[in-house]
Amino acid sequence: MQNSKLFQILADYNYFWSTGEIECGIPRDILSTCLDQLESKETIVIKGVRRSGKSTLLEQIIYHLLRSGISPTRILKINFEEPLFSSEYSIDLLEQIYRLYRERVQPNEKVWLFLDEIQNISGWESWVRGRMETEEVKIFLTGSSSQMLSREIGTKLTGRQVSFEIYPLSFSEFLKFNDISIKNEVDYVHNKTIIRHLFREYLKYGGFPEVVLKERDKDKMLLLKNYFEDILYRDIATRYEIRDIANLRNLAVYLLTNIAKPTSVNKLRKNFSISQDKTENYVSAVLESYLLFQVQKFAFSLKNTLRSEFKPYAIDSGLRNRVAFSFSADSGRVIENAVYCELKRRHEEIYFLSNGFEIDFAVKEGPEISKLIQVWHEDSQTASIPERELNSFFKQDGASPQTQRLLISNDYEDIVHMAGMKIHCLPAIKFFLPESTK
Repeated sequence: MQNSKLFQILADYNYFWSTGEIECGIPRDILSTCLDQLESKETIVIKGVRRSGKSTLLEQIIYHLLRSGISPTRILKINFEEPLFSSEYSIDLLEQIYRLYRERVQPNEKVWLFLDEIQNISGWESWVRGRMETEEVKIFLTGSSSQMLSREIGTKLTGRQVSFEIYPLSFSEFLKFNDISIKNEVDYVHNKTIIRHLFREYLKYGGFPEVVLKERDKDKMLLLKNYFEDILYRDIATRYEIRDIANLRNLAVYLLTNIAKPTSVNKLRKNFSISQDKTENYVSAVLESYLLFQVQKFAFSLKNTLRSEFKPYAIDSGLRNRVAFSFSADSGRVIENAVYCELKRRHEEIYFLSNGFEIDFAVKEGPEISKLIQVWHEDSQTASIPERELNSFFKQDGASPQTQRLLISNDYEDIVHMAGMKIHCLPAIKFFLPESTK
């Protein structure tokens, strides 16, 4: 690409070079954690599903740098989904951009380099490592593929990076986007009616930031449909060179429809009459795109865990509702899906338990199961919990009397004492709010 044309693109993207200002939206909860790493030497890697707010998070970090007195010209942001770059994605383009910036904008001082959707550049990891070792530069990367980035980072940037995952809005963030701040139980009680209304909306349309900011329902639904198509075709089919789009789409829709239901690669293979290898590759590609997560059945043997059934969960309830074949009985599984996404933000290892008595989620911290969580969705007027829901907490290997037991319900709040142990019953809405409201 000609330098003159390339520089014009860079100047347009980095308009803050001349204005000293940048628009960055409502701060995300993860922002403070990212800012804690500003002075470290490591590259910051931000991974997450398409349109979850990665680019906006970069802009919020840039906003902080500008406010802290960093000269605007010491910051360079590049979006590698820029259509004008699409025919020239390469390491040579990346090098040309950086050298042009160094020659014309900031030749000597330390710079902050933001590379958005870096997975589009083959060989980026070697280039990043080279800059880190030879120049004074702080690098931020974003990408929409969980495992691909992990593999590349693992081979080239071991010990030189800190990774974060960003998801669609949590319910607490969703409330902030609707101008409601809940800091304690008094705030919750005063705003309980509107919070209940917004919770139903959150479950229906999800937490993608741009979707949340749309006012009309039909605009929300159109945007969610477009997100699914972009993920399916750009982040899965194109990236993994999958030609059998029909089976790929059917598999993705099937998994989104059947969230929270145990399945396996073998079952999927039989359902779609495709080979074992193809089924495994399709499932892997769908998971790497962040469209879905899989929760494995817990076993003390790693081999047994990997070979057992798994339960699929969608990255976002709104995206799932827009695409899936939905039925009236779905509401309980949609809440369970939202609970999983919240647990995913808080914990690294999450399983389900099933040995005749199923527990929806078991959180493992270190060698121990620290939490057992059951999602029980019934009519809000129900005043008692079915015995089967309570018994499940006491029929699980690996749990101890010290394991926290939590039952998430529609609107039931209490502490149930059984067999010398406590089960905390908490309304679903409160589970998603700050600890100070509980």
